[in-house]
Amino acid sequence: MSLQAYKVQDILVFSNKGTEAKMLAAPVIKSMADWREDVAGWVALRADRTPELDDQVNPGKTEPYIHSQ
Repeated sequence: MSLQAYKVQDILVFSNKGTEAKMLAAPVIKSMADWREDVAGWVALRADRTPELDDQVNPGKTEPYIHSQ
């Protein structure tokens, strides 16, 4: 399965699933200690599929990653 584009807040992530994208982006947004204190914020954090950005994927990558802009 090829990597697909997801936006988590303003972070572009390429992954196979939205849950993977959320897990990668969350510690960039704030520390895991902060997320443990803000469980409602963690639950509300969304990885939105952005197929219009799929063409920006690095074809050499096979593992999920955060796109550097």
